[in-house]
Amino acid sequence: MADGADGRIQIEELASARKDAGFNLMYMFELLRDFCERSDKPVVLIIDEVDYASNNRVILDFLSQLRYGYLDRELRGMRSFHSVILAAVYDVRNIRRKIRPVEHNVNSPWNIAEDFEVDMSFSKEGIAGMLREYEADHATGMDVLEMASMLYDYTSGYPFLVSRLCKLMDEKIKPEETGEDGMYPWTKKGFHEAVRLILSEENALFGSMIGKLADYSELNTMLSSLLFAGEHTVYNPDNLAISDATMFGFVKNRQGNVAIANRIFEARLYNYYLSTAE
Repeated sequence: MADGADGRIQIEELASARKDAGFNLMYMFELLRDFCERSDKPVVLIIDEVDYASNNRVILDFLSQLRYGYLDRELRGMRSFHSVILAAVYDVRNIRRKIRPVEHNVNSPWNIAEDFEVDMSFSKEGIAGMLREYEADHATGMDVLEMASMLYDYTSGYPFLVSRLCKLMDEKIKPEETGEDGMYPWTKKGFHEAVRLILSEENALFGSMIGKLADYSELNTMLSSLLFAGEHTVYNPDNLAISDATMFGFVKNRQGNVAIANRIFEARLYNYYLSTAE
């Protein structure tokens, strides 16, 4: 990519040249194409907060035009971005349904989606390994295997939840010298106190979860029925609500049935639905 200072000068010059013409997407892409042609290095475009911004029709049109830019590069040899990076997006298929009319939902606008089969969750053994390292440095006296087992049982290895519970035990729960009723951070009683704290706090993960329930009505209905109807729901990835819930990490396939991904999510969702029913 062009050097930072030179790149800014080029953009400012190109923008100034079209200032009198007004602004729309066509002029913007002409500006960007000119920039790509004048750059002596490959240009990479990074777009942040894609899932959030994809509710804006202008952003969706912008993403559609990017696709046509790639096609022009391949078919007509026109200069375009070397790469486009979409940041803060759960899955490129999440914007597929918004970027095209309903009748084209089955087609990916990018034609680049590949299955990502690496399990990003922590295993019970992985959690135990991290706790051993912590114990070696801090000598808390915790039962590492018991603590790792409790963390995994409540989180199913969800990285944020594991880290957050550990942080709460480390920073928020203070030892109390009160005999058998004492509260010690790295004990079963301290762990359950951390669970109580995480279920009552505001954080970005739970805020995002509740936001998804508001944005995806079928997802909201499916999760509510799953929690309160008490019936087994067959895991079918062709079901849009199940597919969305899996993509967001809210549910998992448990022996062919849909199950809430972990006990923390289950309790938080229960609390949410019960509060909205009052």
